[in-house]
Amino acid sequence: MEAKEYYRFLLERYYNGSATAAEEEELFAALRAGTDEEEWTVMISELHAAAPADPAYNPVLYEQQVNSILQQDSPVRSRRPVIMRYAAAAAVALLVVAAGYFTWQRTSRKSTVPIVATADVKPGKNGAVLTLADGSEVVLDSLGNGTVTTQQGTRVILSNGQLSYDAAGTGEVSQNTMTTPRGRKFRLRLPDGTNVWLNAASAISYPTAFTGNTRSVTLTGEAYFEVTANKDQPFIVQLNNETSVRVLGTHFNIHAYPDENNISTTLLEGAVRVHVQQQTSLLKPGQQLEINKKSGATALNNQADTLAIIAWKNDILNFQDKKLTTVISMIARWYDIEVVYETTPPDITFVGEIGSDVNLSSVLNFLKESGVHFRLENRTLIIGK
Repeated sequence: MEAKEYYRFLLERYYNGSATAAEEEELFAALRAGTDEEEWTVMISELHAAAPADPAYNPVLYEQQVNSILQQDSPVRSRRPVIMRYAAAAAVALLVVAAGYFTWQRTSRKSTVPIVATADVKPGKNGAVLTLADGSEVVLDSLGNGTVTTQQGTRVILSNGQLSYDAAGTGEVSQNTMTTPRGRKFRLRLPDGTNVWLNAASAISYPTAFTGNTRSVTLTGEAYFEVTANKDQPFIVQLNNETSVRVLGTHFNIHAYPDENNISTTLLEGAVRVHVQQQTSLLKPGQQLEINKKSGATALNNQADTLAIIAWKNDILNFQDKKLTTVISMIARWYDIEVVYETTPPDITFVGEIGSDVNLSSVLNFLKESGVHFRLENRTLIIGK
């Protein structure tokens, strides 16, 4: 390899986060050239060796992943790669290379065993079901732009994948519910102008007009809110009988799936008060409050990764610092598949993210290379030993 020390310099700068855009492009171009793979492997390994040790690190799997990345032919998507974190050092070393030309839709030169024996599963898409006050349902997936319905003088309008309510209605207030099945997400503009992004397998109930002293909605699942400010009419998100979030005008994310043990509220802008039983917590931007639904115990994270938390809203599946069971739950909701565990799930933690527009086989490729044993039977993912 020509100018080996110079490329080592670029690798170190990228690792330290100090490389310029021009230096990154030069480094990635050299990686994509695919020459002197042994030299690249040596330099990456040296970076790995210099990083702090991790008792969970598996050198065999680490070497396999480095070799797999170095064998790829296609350029990377403009996303961070997803790599199994056997050790911080391994993740850093792989990240340096993978950021240049890691591809999800790859085929290993050493393996011809198919990941999925059945037809591939496409990713989720925009879609939801609107339930009106009389119990009738409107499937929004197949509708074009225009008026969906009129309720007591309030028009419900669908425009470019977002449902909204006009403010002209003066008749009786009705209660509506928007539900996103698994494999769907949708945007909603409430009557007060508040914007809501609803993640897969979620539901929000709300009135067609906000009257009285508060603006109250009920949520299950996950949603990101950008609340229109109104100091005279606080906005309240009711999560269950004992937990609610109260705001005036702010940006925040709530994760409250009924099949999970915890509820989390993450604040990006403004201020919110989270009420849990008899306790009240005031959050500042960048903080996340996690609530154990059984005990009511709370834990405050003062430095939440807000971009990772709302990645789903931006069409990204973010697996950063998540356990296998959490990652599998995300996959199941977005690809609308069932999951069966034949044994106790291995204690694996992941890093990175991938665009939510890839087929399921691309994600399963990643799971396989991360050491997860599974098989896909129709739309059921069976996690084995």
